[in-house]
Amino acid sequence: MGGQATQRMLAESTVSGVLLAAGASRRFGADLPKQLWPVAGEALVRRVARRALGSRLTEVIVVVGHQAGRVTTALAGLPVRIVENAAHSSGQASSVRAGLEAVSGAASGSLFMPVDQPHLEIRLIDGLIELFEATGGPIVVPTFGGTRGAPVLFARSLFAELERLEGDAGGRQLFPLHADGIIELPLADSAALKDVDTPEDRQRLGF
Repeated sequence: MGGQATQRMLAESTVSGVLLAAGASRRFGADLPKQLWPVAGEALVRRVARRALGSRLTEVIVVVGHQAGRVTTALAGLPVRIVENAAHSSGQASSVRAGLEAVSGAASGSLFMPVDQPHLEIRLIDGLIELFEATGGPIVVPTFGGTRGAPVLFARSLFAELERLEGDAGGRQLFPLHADGIIELPLADSAALKDVDTPEDRQRLGF
């Protein structure tokens, strides 16, 4: 049986997905913010959202802010929930809080996904969910060569701490506080973890 067919047979999880797509992309160096940058014929935010929807996530919430109308339009037709973060300029933590407010009360955890990983794969998302289900977390993170990347999955037990975050560092602010509770998912390849922040990144990744 093919991989995609097997994927569809897997049971939906109780993990919510939050796609962080509210930033102004100040370092991106282009007329378009990176959320709207075309990759293989579609906006990056739509590409990542489709990958999330193809996974075992029970729901996909997209936090928008900068150019919210255009980003929302780029997601037209996808079964995602849009949350607008009016305070997005204050930093990523505000988007984490906005996303958490929309997460289902039945969710056992939430996977926070940056919008700038064009090669994010469904199997990576599901791998993090599977490891969370096996261990309970409370933090599950992918790694390559000893370096931690994204997305990051946080158990519900940490939601209250995430809701108190401030600034631009997002959920990683909790890493030092829960160092003994971080579960790592080693990857054989780094492609899925590579993000696009600068013009040099775009050139390196062929975008």
